[in-house]
Amino acid sequence: MAAKEVRLSVLRFDPQRDERGHYDSYSAPFRQNLTVLDALNYVKEEVDPTLSFRQACRAAICGSCAMRMNKRSGLACRTRITDELMSDVIVLDPLSHFKVIRDLVVDLEPFYERMNQVEPWVIRDNAVAVTEEGMKVDPEALMVSKEMRDCITCGACYSDCNVLDVESTFLGPQAIVSALRWAKDPRDVNRVARADLAIELGLYKCPVDQECEFACPKDIRIRREAIERLREIAVEGGHAPLPEHKRLINSVLTTGGVVCVTSKPATEMFPEYIKDFEGEPQATIVLFLGCIINRRKQSVAKAIINILQMNRVAVYLPRKAMCCGSPFMRVGQRSSIKPFVENNFRIFNDYAAKGVTDVLTSCSGCNSTFRHDFPVLAKEFGIPMDFKVYDVGEYMVDKIELNTRDLNETKIKGMYHYPCHIRASGLAEKIYIDLMHRIPGVELAKVPRSGYCCGGGGGVRAAFPSLSDKLALRRIEIAQESGVDTLITNCPFCVMSFERVLEQKEKAGERIDFRIVDFYEMFSEAYGKSTICDI
Repeated sequence: MAAKEVRLSVLRFDPQRDERGHYDSYSAPFRQNLTVLDALNYVKEEVDPTLSFRQACRAAICGSCAMRMNKRSGLACRTRITDELMSDVIVLDPLSHFKVIRDLVVDLEPFYERMNQVEPWVIRDNAVAVTEEGMKVDPEALMVSKEMRDCITCGACYSDCNVLDVESTFLGPQAIVSALRWAKDPRDVNRVARADLAIELGLYKCPVDQECEFACPKDIRIRREAIERLREIAVEGGHAPLPEHKRLINSVLTTGGVVCVTSKPATEMFPEYIKDFEGEPQATIVLFLGCIINRRKQSVAKAIINILQMNRVAVYLPRKAMCCGSPFMRVGQRSSIKPFVENNFRIFNDYAAKGVTDVLTSCSGCNSTFRHDFPVLAKEFGIPMDFKVYDVGEYMVDKIELNTRDLNETKIKGMYHYPCHIRASGLAEKIYIDLMHRIPGVELAKVPRSGYCCGGGGGVRAAFPSLSDKLALRRIEIAQESGVDTLITNCPFCVMSFERVLEQKEKAGERIDFRIVDFYEMFSEAYGKSTICDI
């Protein structure tokens, strides 16, 4: 039996000889617990001594071996070569957003300069004498910033940052982590000023897509525990929310939703209890539509209800449900969320008391808020959480017997856009790809890599529309480069971001022959059910 081999394709670049990089192929013998760094060391020692890469501790402490493996950043010493990785060639590239010195070695100086912009040190009141007692930190206070202190400045988060792909002036996730670390230090007197400085450097330009978080070898919760915490400090200091975000917040406070009512909401188009099939349901659920689908994308609400009815799922559609509260959390105005949490919890818990404990969300942003923020808020506000939250697609796969016999052939060739918030909820891309493959005639092109952002989250589309448009257009272009003219997605914010940039291009006389398809509308139409609404 032939010995197993690991196949590597490594980007090579020597600035003294090459105009551009090229890939060289290598192989290394496989053994249990082999890491990417082990394989590279074998190549350097036994095959090609000219190969250049950084390494030091080999224990995920120094961060020097950070690189991109199959287009995702991480530490080579921490990445074990599994059977799944060995099924294809492992492609190794230097970190993105850095000048390449040679092969996999990059110049990190601009990264360190970006970190220094946020003044990563204790800032004291120089009018007060330094004393031993004054410099002591209580262990409990120290623990507040411990997670941020775990950062090893490897640059993986910076490399995978979507914003830096299109806007090089953004301060980057590591600098935000550093700013929060020192803002949380009880010895520091510059807490609010740090948040203000971070705003100037682009704190609110992050669409909270969490690509940085997935890249981080220390599992730092960059989105919620750094970016959103620093935004809270900015709000406390009166420097935020930004004017555009205040309009969104005012809409939620005055109308109960992030967008105002301009047409008949879906909750007024359907009865509170929906069961249009004979016999007993295989499940009964509460459907939370969210602001966008309820007030702007009523056809998606109809599509989801159609899907559930075709699968013998009875639906409760609460009329008094309000915004999930995500806008408050995302912009840092956490203090305003309590009435919305109390209202929605009361509704969901009342249904749970009647035996209906499954709450389905149709918006990826709402799902992420319910899964990650609601349990924390429930504990903080002393409210029981007697219900379980599911995404509609997740429920279709995991909780019911899916009706596939009534799915009609649908001729469509496209690419799935995996929403950031769906991924952040821990829901695998495979769930939605497998569902689409259940529809006869659907052809899906392989995504070059997941994690490309639409630019619509975190308040970016409201405050920095041109940045949002750059990200949306880039995602469309990536699909076009793969030979497809259709993106299919299950996030209303993604849909609106893509539709906006396509409309803008058409108005400018640069029409792009491309279409955006909602995942649930496609599924409903495959069942032969119209999604047209009379609004």
